[in-house]
Amino acid sequence: MILDKDRRLNRLGIVVLLIIAFALRMHNLGYQELRGDEAFSWNYVVDESNIISILERIINEGDPQPPLHYWLLQLWVNIFGDTEISLRIPSVLLSMIVIVLVYQIGCRTVSYFTGSCAAFLTSLHPFQIWLAQDVRNMYQLAILFVLCATLVLPGLMKGKWQNWWLYIGCGSLAMYSHYYAIFGLVAHGFYVIVMAGTYWYRWVIAMGSIGLLLLPWAVIILPVFLSGQLADPGYIDFYYFIGLMLRDFSLGTVVSSSISQWTAIVMTVVFFMGALMLLKDKDRDRSFILFLVMWPVVAIVGIYLVVLHRNTLNTFYFLMAFPAVYVIVCGAWEYIRYIDKFRRIADIVVTLYFMLIVFGLWNYYFVDEWSKNRGLREIASIMKADVKSRDVFISNFPDPTQDYYLRTIIDDRIMLPANLDMTYSDVLSELNMFENDYDRLWFIPMISPNWDADSLALNAIENKYLSDYQYVSKKLALMRFVVQPSEAVGVTFVGKTFIEGPKIEYVHLTVNGISDIYDVNIGDELIVTLVWSTKIPINDSYVVFVHLLDTKGHLLASHDGIPGDGLKPTNYWDINERILDRHRFDIPVFNRDQSVVLVAGLYQEQTAERLLLYDDADHVPLTELQLISDN
Repeated sequence: MILDKDRRLNRLGIVVLLIIAFALRMHNLGYQELRGDEAFSWNYVVDESNIISILERIINEGDPQPPLHYWLLQLWVNIFGDTEISLRIPSVLLSMIVIVLVYQIGCRTVSYFTGSCAAFLTSLHPFQIWLAQDVRNMYQLAILFVLCATLVLPGLMKGKWQNWWLYIGCGSLAMYSHYYAIFGLVAHGFYVIVMAGTYWYRWVIAMGSIGLLLLPWAVIILPVFLSGQLADPGYIDFYYFIGLMLRDFSLGTVVSSSISQWTAIVMTVVFFMGALMLLKDKDRDRSFILFLVMWPVVAIVGIYLVVLHRNTLNTFYFLMAFPAVYVIVCGAWEYIRYIDKFRRIADIVVTLYFMLIVFGLWNYYFVDEWSKNRGLREIASIMKADVKSRDVFISNFPDPTQDYYLRTIIDDRIMLPANLDMTYSDVLSELNMFENDYDRLWFIPMISPNWDADSLALNAIENKYLSDYQYVSKKLALMRFVVQPSEAVGVTFVGKTFIEGPKIEYVHLTVNGISDIYDVNIGDELIVTLVWSTKIPINDSYVVFVHLLDTKGHLLASHDGIPGDGLKPTNYWDINERILDRHRFDIPVFNRDQSVVLVAGLYQEQTAERLLLYDDADHVPLTELQLISDN
């Protein structure tokens, strides 16, 4: 009776835990912006009309993911829509089922206490919350089906045909969810070896059956992978690789690496302690425990071998083996607590770990530095209020999140460079082709080593068009350019020509990225853009100077340089060519509020002799500013 009562209380505790887990997974579910891979899944399911077209796209693009995730997500989106919350609800629901299965595995292997602790860890761990709030639910699908296969494995070994069929079904669905499910299925082999029962061959036949069910897809996709995904070898030191995987696994990517590194070390030590304790316990199912011990080992080795052939690594791949680690670690805690002299130490360590989990969750929910938010939602709202019919959005990286957040705001979106083979000249040619169709260009510079690593798009756009708006939103910057300088916000017509031919058509000033501001303070960044042209050939190369002068003509700050950031010497200017020439400097320390003036001119590089205007002046006044101190 007492045992039955304890079980009822335990199950009631699990129900309460599931309620808490659901609340944590639903909290701020729509607040986190979609990351790139999430938007990639969205792009798949809204752009493709049916499951066949999804298969064709996977094959054509060599997508490393199996189709089940895309099929299920497309069905869901067709019914419930494609908001951030709707896209992530399937992951939330799947993660709730995984919690129950982890509980079952813990109870089956060690005890109800260990099962409850493992379920508790699965419910609250920051990386689990991160995964549960992620559209890419192929990980939960694969883990779920591997755990189901694990639970029916003992029955299969006892000769139960129903379990045999269930194992084949779950194993096949796991593989069609994520290929790394193979690590859990292979680890089942250690269970089979130790069991050495009469029906061991049924597991071999079951694995063969899973292979046959995968064969039609494997025949199609493997040649694609061998010439694509698996034909891009990479190298990473094995010990560094292990450290990287375990560091993020311990607390997720929501705390500093120094904290997660020490947490990973403690967690690894506890895991191996738990493995030894459980394997020595004759009252436990050693074959099942050996499977749990080997599952993360097989996963670590397997992922590393894949990385050697595929130069892509995400640390959350190792989460595919998290149930085994959680159960072993929680089992270790239970065993250590039985030793009186270590009980208090074990409880202190667990308490500290729980505090770090809470700290990680706080960072994830409330600190943008650790969240998925990059600022795209804010950028979208800014553009929505200002986009006009003849605007175009330029993307320099194939980022589907931009398409997701801008899909109802701006119709014309172009990617430059369009492929990895495009050069700077190719990007300029593309800009020349469509500039007559647009008045303004919006741009979010993305930095990636795999696409436009040399910032060809940004350099081409900045050298060709005048930027009249910049805004930094969290981790991204929004920039707006005008095709015609005269249309820029805050631009001033100058129209002054030097005797040797150079003419300043316009000047544009931004203060800390904002146009049309003339009150400046210490440390403010000024970007002065001169728009030059010439009606006659220029024989010599001249240096442009932009000086900030007080009312007495004293120099306060300056920037000198060859036009176009050194790329457009005056003796290479074409007649009627428009040259954009940017000069950057910061406002220096000053003692009192005062009026100052920006002036510009040119001088010969060798002699420093200034060019004259037709009125014999050697510089052009550009605009007046007011230096205003904080006081």
